[in-house]
Amino acid sequence: MSEDYIQIETFDCLSFPQKEATANVLEEFIGSQKNNVFWFSQTSAQKNDAPLAEYNYVDQCWNAGRFIGEADLFFEGEKYRITIKPRFGQKLLFRMLEEIFNIRITSSASQSGRNQEWRHYIKRIIAFIWLQKLSNANLHGMPKVNQKTEYCGTKILGKLDIRKTLKPLYTYDKLFSVYREKNIDRTIAQIIFEAYQILKNDFEIDKITIPDSALEAINQISGFKFKGKYITEYDYRNIRYKDIFLSWKPVVDLSWDIIKRRQLSLKQEAGRNGLGFFIDMAEVWESYLRAILRKKLAPMGWYYRSEKQVAYKGLFFQRELIPDLVFQNGNRVAVWDAKYKRMRGNPIDIDRSDFFQIHSYIQQFLNHREVKSGGLLYPISDSNADFTKYKSPYLMNEEGAKLNFIIDGIELKEEEETETILRLEDDFLDRIINHLN
Repeated sequence: MSEDYIQIETFDCLSFPQKEATANVLEEFIGSQKNNVFWFSQTSAQKNDAPLAEYNYVDQCWNAGRFIGEADLFFEGEKYRITIKPRFGQKLLFRMLEEIFNIRITSSASQSGRNQEWRHYIKRIIAFIWLQKLSNANLHGMPKVNQKTEYCGTKILGKLDIRKTLKPLYTYDKLFSVYREKNIDRTIAQIIFEAYQILKNDFEIDKITIPDSALEAINQISGFKFKGKYITEYDYRNIRYKDIFLSWKPVVDLSWDIIKRRQLSLKQEAGRNGLGFFIDMAEVWESYLRAILRKKLAPMGWYYRSEKQVAYKGLFFQRELIPDLVFQNGNRVAVWDAKYKRMRGNPIDIDRSDFFQIHSYIQQFLNHREVKSGGLLYPISDSNADFTKYKSPYLMNEEGAKLNFIIDGIELKEEEETETILRLEDDFLDRIINHLN
C-alpha cells in the first residue's frame, strides 16, 4: 500500500478524531475488521461480543473499543489507516505480558521503531506470545498417538494378519503383519508447522530470540513430510489431548487462529476490503490480574480456581456463571470480575450489566461458601482515588451478607515508568489482602 492515505489514530477506550473518523468510515472499519482480532485463548474468543468502536451517546462522539492494533481500509475511493494504541503506553503492555507468560522481554524485542507501522508491532507481540506458548508446551516433548502400521516382509512385526497374508505368502513368500507404535500427532504437528511458516513469512519471528524448548519443537516438526494434507476445521475440533499433553492446547489454539487469520487476510487483500491485526486488551488485563493475584495470594493459602457455576440447573432457563477471578481458601472464596474500561470514580463508569452480573456471581457462591470479597477490578484513572469510598462492608445494604464489596484495581496513567507500575501493583495487592482478612 502506498503512503498516500488518511491517518486516523487514537487510544483504546478513548474518542476518535471527529474530523477524519466519520460515522461511515468507522462503520466500514467495524464491519471489515471484526474477524481480525487475535485471541490468546478460545475461551476469550467464545465469550467476546465487544465492538472495535462504538458511538458514545453521552459525549456524542465515536469511541475506540478495548482493542489495540492497526488496519488499512479502502472506502469510497480513499485509503485509510486506523491505528489504536494502548492508552496506558507500551511499558505497561509489556509489563502485563511479562507477568502473564512469566518471562522478561528484552528492549530489542519491545522496540517497534519510530517509523514502523503499528501493525508490525502487534504482529511481533503475537509472534512473541506464540513462541512463549510453544516453549511452555514442549515440557514433555511433542504429543504422541498410537498408530497402526502395516508391514509386509519375511518376518512378523506385531500381530500376524492371516487373511491378508495368504496372497503375499503364496506369491512372494512374505508375511503380512500389523503393529502399533507411538508417533507424533501429525494434525498437531502440521498446525504448529503451518503457523510457524506464517509467522516466519509475515510476522518477523526470525527477529526474535527463540527459546531453546521452542526451537527444539520447531526443528522436530520441520523434518516431517506432511504429504500435502489439508487440515480442516473438523480435524482441529477433533484433536484429543492426553493429560500429559494438555499444555499443548493453548499453542495449538493460537496456531489455528493464526492460520485462519492468514486465510482471511488473503481474501481481504483480493477483495480490497482492508486488512488489520488487533488484540483484546480486556483479555490481556484479565490474564495479567490473574497472574499477579495468583503469585501474591498462593503463599497465603488462597488458590485460583477455574470452574463453571450453573444457576437453575436442570431447568430450561439454566445459565452458566463464569467469573473471571475466583480464589478459594478452605470454605472461603473471593470472586472478582476484571473490566478493562475507564474508571474515574464516576457512577457512569460502572456499566449496569457488569454491576448486576458480579452480584449474581457473589450470590451463587453465597449459597455454599463464605464469600470474603467480591467486586469489579479496573485500571483506575482517578489520580486522587480515596479507596475507602471504593468499598462496602456488606452486600447491597446493611442487612445483606457481610463481605467486602469493592470497586478496585491499579491506578494508572499514560506512559508510567516500570518502577511506578510495580509500586502501584503492590498498593493494589495490599488492599486486596486487607479485603480478605
